[in-house]
Amino acid sequence: MCGFARRKADQYIIAGRVTVNGKVVDKPWFDVKDNDIVMLDNKKLKINQKFEYYVLHKPKGYATTLYDPKQKKTIKELIKHIKTPIKPAGRLDKDATGVLILTNDGKLIDILTNAKYGVKKEYIVKVSGSVNFNDLLKLKKGIYDEGDFLRLEYFDILEKGFDYSIIKVVLIKGKKHEIKRLFKSIGHKVLELKRISHGPVSISIVPNEGDLKKLNGKDLEKLLKLKKGRKNK
Repeated sequence: MCGFARRKADQYIIAGRVTVNGKVVDKPWFDVKDNDIVMLDNKKLKINQKFEYYVLHKPKGYATTLYDPKQKKTIKELIKHIKTPIKPAGRLDKDATGVLILTNDGKLIDILTNAKYGVKKEYIVKVSGSVNFNDLLKLKKGIYDEGDFLRLEYFDILEKGFDYSIIKVVLIKGKKHEIKRLFKSIGHKVLELKRISHGPVSISIVPNEGDLKKLNGKDLEKLLKLKKGRKNK
């Protein structure tokens, strides 16, 4: 935050000494924009933001959260050596694995997570039982569940066994537990779930669970292209 070490900045925020646009901030992972007025003990601070972009292959068993005393294992453990206050673009269920983009670029996070921008998320799903093609077509048309409209943007049956099926699916919205809810509606339980891409960022960049890489070069260029032409949306 504004030139302070990450731990020191967290302490200031938790102590209630920091305000943004006149309001006290109590969460260290609050998004600050270039035109925001940030003050520490009533003294204005200069915002000096340098964006950084990472991709993590989230392992199974880690919650996609940075501050939650109820969770024993969170992704914070996997990125604690990074001084820049990055946060995840969206979430993955605790028992899911795969691509998780992390950055301090609030605009990019909005583009990656807001359905109006149409950024696709691709998954490999293993479910119980043998899936029926027509049932998947229903999911592609969409269903209502607990007031939410859920749908698959795309699907491809990769493998069918006697008591399991493996399907590639694509989502845009990404509601909470959306894939599990979709397959539950047609009588199948999700056994394994892996996100293999989020926008242009592929799991090939971080092939093993726990891998973390700072994006640069062509990988970063592809990601930043998402921001072009979307300033007024």
